Amino acid sequence: MWVEAIVAKEDLAKVIGELCPLRITIGGDGSVLLSDPREVALLEGVGLQMTVTAEIHWPVLGVQIPVSIRAATLEVKPEILETPERSSLTFRLKLDNVDIAILPALIDRGIVDLVNKELAAKHVELAWGFIDTLSHVFDLPEALASVRALDLRATGGRVKVTPEALALAVLFEARVEARTALPALAPVPPARRALPPPEPPRLRDLLRESPGTLAAMCGVALLAGMGLFALVSGSRR
Repeated sequence: MWVEAIVAKEDLAKVIGELCPLRITIGGDGSVLLSDPREVALLEGVGLQMTVTAEIHWPVLGVQIPVSIRAATLEVKPEILETPERSSLTFRLKLDNVDIAILPALIDRGIVDLVNKELAAKHVELAWGFIDTLSHVFDLPEALASVRALDLRATGGRVKVTPEALALAVLFEARVEARTALPALAPVPPARRALPPPEPPRLRDLLRESPGTLAAMCGVALLAGMGLFALVSGSRR
């Protein structure tokens, strides 16, 4: 399943305003200080673009004093970086259209190229390992007797930039962890079949098995018949 997070341009501009002034280290002992962000825009295929004021301090340039840049275009390009270890959301920084009035144009371009090379190497550090951050195992209550936890794991992502917003879509895989085996239920006994009613004994069987019982039965029947005859005769008189 995919889950998408959308950050509107207005929200990005607010966050950038709170981040600046932003100092980024370059080289061994250099730094770039970015401040006064303005004209924030989102460009499809490029990323976030804004105009900033910058200050570069890097002794390797052969200039002992910081180089001040009155205006430069800063591009921030979000990308998904795939490595064997993990996937990360990275941000590539690039300076362009640098306005340095005190230095010749050739030196300006050389400074910008060196700084951009250093900034490009920073994208590995300017990264968010969203796979680790968004993956989590949710323990379930004991009332759910058959399952112990829900493992929700992020496995990849995509980033998209439109003129209105920046969108990050994350792919998740869900897995349910079962509890230990439940006690087996007692087997249900098979339903008993109704037995057919017994057949009445036949005269031959009774005579064979118990002649005395047969004689007693005949005597009882004779006495019952005589009693019935006497009752009928009396009622006629």
